[in-house]
Amino acid sequence: YEKSRSESSLMKNIQSDELLVKRAREGSYEAFDALVLRYQYKAVALAQSILRNQELAKDASQNAFVKAYFGLKNFKEGCQFKTWLFRIVINEAKDTLRKEKSRGLFKMQQETDQDEEFEPILELIPSQTRSPKEELEMKEEKEKLESAIRKLPEREREVFILRYLNDLSLAEIAEALNLAVGSVKAHLSHGLEKVKSFLIQKSDLKVESALKLQAERG
Repeated sequence: YEKSRSESSLMKNIQSDELLVKRAREGSYEAFDALVLRYQYKAVALAQSILRNQELAKDASQNAFVKAYFGLKNFKEGCQFKTWLFRIVINEAKDTLRKEKSRGLFKMQQETDQDEEFEPILELIPSQTRSPKEELEMKEEKEKLESAIRKLPEREREVFILRYLNDLSLAEIAEALNLAVGSVKAHLSHGLEKVKSFLIQKSDLKVESALKLQAERG
């Protein structure tokens, strides 16, 4: 298994999504494992933005990868794998949310800065190596940005995360969420203004650089 995971890790770093998907469809478990390694953190972060619970998010993202694996035969060539995958993650997370609510076991966590049970979305994305001082400054910036993201309505939060954490284009987000590009632009613009407003209230605009907020980039 360790050898297989090592091969998958190497594939993740040097092979394109298109080639990995092609090899996975031909029966290579290592190729699909490489895709899992490439997108697992972003998938969990996306699921958590909907579920507000890291354990449920991990389960939902794992289920999404299983569905993606068995759905590869229906994957259309020429499409972006990550867009297709994130749409599965979103649907799986929303299905999980509905099921948990129907069972009466799910409590939506209050959106307050003091809510310690809400595990940070941004911490799920591995950061580059930094000095202890840089790590402390980045941690403080992440906490402020996390609070701002948490306050967004669900749809704006989904668009924001797909844009700035998962680095999807506006067209890719529209495809993933089944929305018109114009609607995506509107949600992104509204969400960005709300985030900026929150950061202005906190008197610390430099945190915007953490995710390179460039609303005009298509």
